[in-house]
Amino acid sequence: MKTTSLRLYYPGVSTKPPDRTGILDSAVLPSGSGYGISLHCPVNPYPLAPHIQNAVIEAVRAQIAAINIYPDTEATLLRAKLAEYISSHARITVTPENIWVGNGCNEILQQLFRAFAGPGRIALGLEPSYRYFPVIAEAAGTQWLSVPSRAFPRRDLDAALTAIDKYQPGVVAIASPNNPSGDSFGVDMFEEVLSRLRSGILVIDEAYIEMSTNTSAVELIHRYPDKVAICRTLSQAFTFAGGRLGYLVAAPNIIDALLAMRLPYHVSSMTQAAAAVIIDRADEILAKVPELLQERERMVSYLRMEGFDIPHSDTSFFLIGKFDDAQAVWEAYADIGVFLGDVGLSHYLRVSAGLPHENDQFLEATSHLLDLGKIAA
Repeated sequence: MKTTSLRLYYPGVSTKPPDRTGILDSAVLPSGSGYGISLHCPVNPYPLAPHIQNAVIEAVRAQIAAINIYPDTEATLLRAKLAEYISSHARITVTPENIWVGNGCNEILQQLFRAFAGPGRIALGLEPSYRYFPVIAEAAGTQWLSVPSRAFPRRDLDAALTAIDKYQPGVVAIASPNNPSGDSFGVDMFEEVLSRLRSGILVIDEAYIEMSTNTSAVELIHRYPDKVAICRTLSQAFTFAGGRLGYLVAAPNIIDALLAMRLPYHVSSMTQAAAAVIIDRADEILAKVPELLQERERMVSYLRMEGFDIPHSDTSFFLIGKFDDAQAVWEAYADIGVFLGDVGLSHYLRVSAGLPHENDQFLEATSHLLDLGKIAA
């Protein structure tokens, strides 16, 4: 067990991460490498269809005519559309009163940590998991308590339950599907956690649920209305990362707690309008997800045959290892223009399924690096 309010550790360096963004923006590829692909970010690589792009443009243009007016602070239309989407796809009835929106999942998480943990309290998570949970806890003045894995990549549930009994955290934060490992938790596991929580809440981060073969835990918000909050986003499967729209599914009393501390007009009218268009086209946009899962399986099958350790993943990204030095492997790929996810693990990198030709290039690059002896399975 460890507690920390420090910045996260990155393998092979100090607590300060390498400037991956600068490298990605300015990388000069070796002559004749033929590469130049980025599989470091687990988003839907398929762009929005032109007619959906045009619909977004028209929706935003309509808002510009009234840009001198503040946006709807309640996000009334967008919350209604999100409630309809959840009710249809999760097959559990929710209303707009069960929905809140923010500028990405991180803002929602920060509001939850402030409302239910805050200064002098504890938030708990299981490693490995979303690397920004501790950062968000620190911003809320909350002590972060991490439960390390004793059998990577599986989380240590027994140790987590013991810690919950002992510390009674204000927030238990669990990502499912988990980032970076890609595996998911079942409802039974969440109910075990809930049975130990006396006054805190369980925050389930479902940022990648649409890119997963697993089912949502949304049903829990009705069975545990005082204890469950589910974060989701349009950044991943919905190809709306640049639009910055996250949302919360919870009982109205939890929504009300966030409303009491929100900043006014925090989601712009243009973001609300564009996100409403995206939700209206959910089925069409999400139709590409099965193709991503097939591509992931194709890549995983090849890599396992080459001897790499690939833990089970329920979603479109996966871990590849087990490396003596993950940073050195990252750099070997980057040197030939292939960029993978360095997610703070000493022996693994994350690979996100891209477009088929990008995945082909990644596999070709892997074979090339194996032949050169620059990476080893």
